Amino acid sequence: MSIQRDEERAETFALGSSVYGGRPTFALVRDETGNEATITLYELLPTEQADARQRRLERRRQQSSKTHPFHEVIGENVEGAEDWTWDDWVAMKVRRLSGSRLRCLLQLFDEALRDTDIDPSLITGTGSATVLIPEEPGVRLSLGFIGIKPLQRVDRMRALTRGVAQMSLEECYYWHAKCRSPNSPSGEKSLRVLLTNHIS
Repeated sequence: MSIQRDEERAETFALGSSVYGGRPTFALVRDETGNEATITLYELLPTEQADARQRRLERRRQQSSKTHPFHEVIGENVEGAEDWTWDDWVAMKVRRLSGSRLRCLLQLFDEALRDTDIDPSLITGTGSATVLIPEEPGVRLSLGFIGIKPLQRVDRMRALTRGVAQMSLEECYYWHAKCRSPNSPSGEKSLRVLLTNHIS
């Protein structure tokens, strides 16, 4: 097994929620202005881990995601936020979606949040909202947000959404590590090829 594959596997297993004691490690932020709604997915990370990822991306001359202090993005009154200390945590934007991409991904919200206490309508409804979500559904949603962003055709967007919804949790963790790892610059493209290449 190659060193790169070993590093990807290590990053996959390092994502387990037990590492942070069940703390939410993703957040969905819905903004609505006029008739346009956007939903942004953030990954929540300790500052030290986020900085290390940024340095690895910069060394490989890859685009990095901007980090924001936790409370700058999440605010003070989000349900569940008070259960944890966030002083040394940041929010790293995964992707922001709107329009047809967001509409095609809506079924994935129901699928990803099915086994949680979170009502998907908090995010898929109307108005502005911020919801902290556990790691497992966050990893699945992250694949949807990352995979769908550059797609133009609705049939490909729907195929990608179905494919992510049908993945096992182990597959989701593997692909999440592959898509987010500086060691795997073609991970996102490989995910899209896997889930949409059957569409001519």
